[in-house]
This record gives sequence, structure tokens and C-alpha cells, in this order.
Amino acid sequence: MLFAAYFVLTFLCFGAWSLATPLFASPDEPTQVAYAAAAVRGEVVGYTIDGPASAYTAVHIPAVFAAGNAYATCDKFHLTVPASCAPALTTSTKTVHVATYVGRYPPLYYLIVGLPSLVFVSKTGIYLMRLMSSLLNAALVSLALLAIAVWSQRKLLLVGVAVAATPMTWFIGGMVNPSGFEICSAILLWATGLVLVLEHPDHPPPRLIALFAVAIALLSLARPISLLWVGITLVILSLLGGWRALVGVLRSRAARLSIPPLVACGVFALWWVLAQHSLDLVPGTPAPASEPALQLLATALDHAKLWPDQMVGVFGWKSTPSPLLTYAVWLCIVVFLFVLGLSRAGARRAGTLVLLLGIVVLLPLILDFSVEHRLGIDGQGRYWLPIAVGIPLVSVALLERSAAHAWVRTHAAWFLTIGVGVASVAAYLGTLRRYAVGISGPIDFLQGSWRPPIGLLGAAVGGCACEALLLVAVIIELRRPTRTGMELASAGTDAEVAARRQPSTKNPWR
Repeated sequence: MLFAAYFVLTFLCFGAWSLATPLFASPDEPTQVAYAAAAVRGEVVGYTIDGPASAYTAVHIPAVFAAGNAYATCDKFHLTVPASCAPALTTSTKTVHVATYVGRYPPLYYLIVGLPSLVFVSKTGIYLMRLMSSLLNAALVSLALLAIAVWSQRKLLLVGVAVAATPMTWFIGGMVNPSGFEICSAILLWATGLVLVLEHPDHPPPRLIALFAVAIALLSLARPISLLWVGITLVILSLLGGWRALVGVLRSRAARLSIPPLVACGVFALWWVLAQHSLDLVPGTPAPASEPALQLLATALDHAKLWPDQMVGVFGWKSTPSPLLTYAVWLCIVVFLFVLGLSRAGARRAGTLVLLLGIVVLLPLILDFSVEHRLGIDGQGRYWLPIAVGIPLVSVALLERSAAHAWVRTHAAWFLTIGVGVASVAAYLGTLRRYAVGISGPIDFLQGSWRPPIGLLGAAVGGCACEALLLVAVIIELRRPTRTGMELASAGTDAEVAARRQPSTKNPWR
């Protein structure tokens, strides 16, 4: 029942963003929809257009799924223009030839979210593709919450998940875009990994290891660069847990059984990226060959200033900002948790947290700097969220067994959770208003010219209610008594329960 509750609430949060955002009004969604519709119809890569090193491939799909580029132009970068300016979406089901620049991406995500397009060849099919993406991402986030509720004494990790799931996560996770899948897989990997290495290094629960392995596999197959995030996350977790945790986990039968399929999954992901040239991206505006390195670095640094805001929430085609309140609250919460975690951790774990921060700050800068001459700069904050989500989660995990932990759990957790809720609702309503009446339109946007499928009132009330209910569920779990180490170790493991002669624990998966 616990998983069902988390799953329904997280799905409703993702789904609210799916229905409250105009079609094709999210980054790259026209080409993402086209590739998803093609992949489930057998064109997993498509046909090469300009050679194997080109990002573009050609696919054949029904016209309604290829109409995104023409549909979402009138308000794309015009914030004062409501989304009602868009023309009627074509209803043609005629097969057309269209180019996509994500046709070389790993296909797993697209094969899943593209399924509704086989049944509904219409606008409804596109909305259902979004909702299929919401279902997938909701399962990942709810599993992260479940793992903490069932196997962890560090209940504050629930707050860490709430902070890690920024408004950008809910937004992009409700669109047709593998970035949401990548971020949510990373949240599951960080959450299960922290519980595993910090709390169950000697006798890891098999089902927790299974969730950890699933997160590794899914993140590996999310996007072309995702293998890098898997490697970095595993290194950070190993440093946090130390040799004892590493040896303890590897000794378990469940871990040994999971290694061969994970290796196979990693090999396939690497083969796909190399064989299909998945890292050959669409060039932007490359820097002149004569431009000196210092100037390139200055340009990269200037671009990097945008990433923190983008990680929290810049919606649409990187053009619709969140309210200032959202950025201020999120910055204060993340800094508060980071400083508190750093001050209460031992030297090794504090150093690991600083290392993680350094990676989040410097690695994206290095990656952007390295391709300026070839591709120009096109890094976005959401690209780095799979690693950045680790900062609030690790910070919270390091508070265990300290006076600060007890104080935060009993006094500050409510304020942190409420702050997250207020900031998220502000971002959601601000975005809804932007599409209904334009960003400079009236505050009362319920009579706006653009309306989502469930109406403006339904979208406004429904989205706020879903966010509130999910955070209430987090607060309820925070208030529940923490189980003993023996109860946590035996959760979901019938053999260990019998060996300790304890009553059977309730199965968390029902």
C-alpha cells in the first residue's frame, strides 16, 4: 500500500505538468515525439542523412507526430504571447518523412513512451505519450521514497528526495524527453545507494540491492552520457561507505547475481553509444578556431551562470523562468543542508561531499569548454541534474547520529518540506499563467485564452493539491517511529525474519 500511495501521488504530480503545458512547449519535444513514434514502429535508428557522424536520421511516421516544429513557433520565445496563438494540430495520419536529431539515442525510453502512439494516432496520443513518461518516472521516484521508508533509519532522506526533485524534474519528467527519465533514475540510484552503503554494509537486504541494480541499469540506458553519471555516482557512494561497505555488498548473493546482467547492460549501452555515434550532437554556433583558450573559458563561465536556475526550473524552451521566490527558497534549503551536513560529517565523508560539489561545478564546465570549437556551447542545467541531485541527498544522509539530525527532524523538517511545497507551487502556477495569458498578463489567469485539456481551474487546483498531498505523505512518514536495526535488516526478507523469530513484516510491495 505504501508504494501504491507514493506512486499515485508522484504520477499525479508529473501528470499535472503534462496536462498544464501546451503540446511541444518543452525542450526538443517535437523531435522526441517523432523518434518515439518511429521507434515503436520499428525504426529504432532510422536512415542516415549526412553520414554516420551526423546527429540527424530520417524516419517515417504519421503526420500528426511530425507536426511539432510547425505547431510550437508563435509563442516559443515570446513570453508575453499566450499559447492560444498556436494553430490547430493536424489530424492527418498519412505517413511522412521527417528528420530527427535524437534518432541515435539509446532506444529504451522511446520504446516505452511511444506505445500509446500505436493506438491513438492523434493529439490524444501525444498527451498519452506524456502520461506514459509520467508513469515511468513516477515509478522511479516512488521506489526511491519506498526504499527510504522501508529500509532506512535516515528518514530525513525523504526530505532530500523532495529537495532533489526540483520543479524542473517534475516538468521535464512529465514531457516526452529522456532527461526526466535520466534524472528520476539518478534519484533512485542515489537514494538506494546511500541507504545501502551507509546503513546495510554487512547484511544488505536483497530487495534493496535489486532496486539499486535496476537503477544502475535504467540510468545506463537513459541518454548517451548517462554511463558517466553512473560511474561518478558509484565512486562517490564507494567513498562514502568505505571498504567495509564495498566488501559487504559484494559478498552478498544478491549483489553477485546482479553483476553479470549489469555488466551486460553497461556493455550494451557503451556499444550503442559508440556504434550509433550517439555523442555526435547537432552543432550550435562553434567558436572561431582563432579564439584563445582564455576567451573560451570566459564564455563557458558566463554560460554556466544560467545552470543553477535551470536546475531548479526554467520551463518551455529554456525561456520561462520560475518566480524569484522559487529560486530563493531552493538555494537557501540546499545551502542549509549542505553546510549542516558538512559540519556534522567526519573528515572522509565531508571530503567526499566537497568532491561531489566540485564535480557538479567543474565537470559540466569542462565538458562545455571542450566542445566550444566544434559544437559551440549548449549545456543546460537539466543535463547535470543526475549528479546534482546527490548534493541534498548526501548532505541529509550525513546528519545521522548527531544532535543536528534530531533537531532537523523534529523542528526543521516541516519548514523545509513546506518551503519546497510553496516554491514548487509558485513555479507551477507561474508557468500555467505564462501559457494562459502571457508572462505579463493579469495575475488572475483563470479566464486566459489558452486552456489545458482539464481546464485552467482544474489544472491549477489539481496541480497544487497533488504537490500538497505528496508532501503531506512525506511528513507523515517523518513522524512515524524509526524502526530498529534488526527490523530494518529483516524488511522484506522472509528467511531472516524466521531466523530471528520475529513476526513476519508487512510486505511493502503490495
